[in-house]
Amino acid sequence: MKFLSILNKPHPFIFNRYSVLLPSLITFLILVLLRPFEFDTFSIDQLLIWSFIFAAIIGLTVLGSVSAIIKLLGKPIRENWNLKNEILMFLFVLAMISLVIFALFLMLNPKVNKIDLFSLVVVRTFVISLFPVLILVLYEQNHHQKIKRRQAERLNQELLKRKNPLHKKKSNSTLPEKIMLVAENEKIALQVTPASLYFVKSEGNYVEVFYYQNQKIQKELIRNSLKSIEDQLSGFDFFRCHNRFLINLQHIQKVEGNARNFELKLTNVEEKIPVSRNKSEKLLQLFQQKN
Repeated sequence: MKFLSILNKPHPFIFNRYSVLLPSLITFLILVLLRPFEFDTFSIDQLLIWSFIFAAIIGLTVLGSVSAIIKLLGKPIRENWNLKNEILMFLFVLAMISLVIFALFLMLNPKVNKIDLFSLVVVRTFVISLFPVLILVLYEQNHHQKIKRRQAERLNQELLKRKNPLHKKKSNSTLPEKIMLVAENEKIALQVTPASLYFVKSEGNYVEVFYYQNQKIQKELIRNSLKSIEDQLSGFDFFRCHNRFLINLQHIQKVEGNARNFELKLTNVEEKIPVSRNKSEKLLQLFQQKN
């Protein structure tokens, strides 16, 4: 159970040009410096040309494999990515690279014994690389976890420095006593004071509005989009921290960081609110603003 909980830990989904260039560069250096698989029989010119071709094909293989995963799993892949997914993706890409290398060597030497070549290239490459892949992913997990924790600690220090963590955009005298949230049919669905409204969560064609009343958190279901509710709350201290969440900045009690993103703990709320990766920088800017 403990092992399964480790595998389910949040992990950042990071795929950029370096994700493609690094495997290509490593492939090129291995072929040029170590000259495996009879590469030592090539002249210098042949060695460099074939090493470059192999490196380019490996880069395209990585690009194609990860792009296929993204297309297959869809956009939420980045928000729900965890350690298990990262390991499986590494192994899948590694398997694709091994098969491509096998096909390339088979093309260069079609008379070779296919079973021996498969065992030499695919099986050995996969088995030998398995342990380093696990070590790399665990290192990534630990590295990103430390970064997010340090950032979360700085934000929490800012929260402790002042009673009101963020300056108010307007004075209390200019703010209405109650917020009137309008449904899709333009009828008023809920009236609450700004301070009692904690957060809003998107649920399909509806939003769930969480507010404090009668000594506990209440929930109201309203048929409307989160974007519409965000527009209605534009004059208040609310922040769209995630594509599904809109929070009252005044109720942030604590910021926690996992390897993938931030999570916000709100006063009187058990549910932890996620912060999208592309919203993290904006959140940092908000916290760094002076009163």
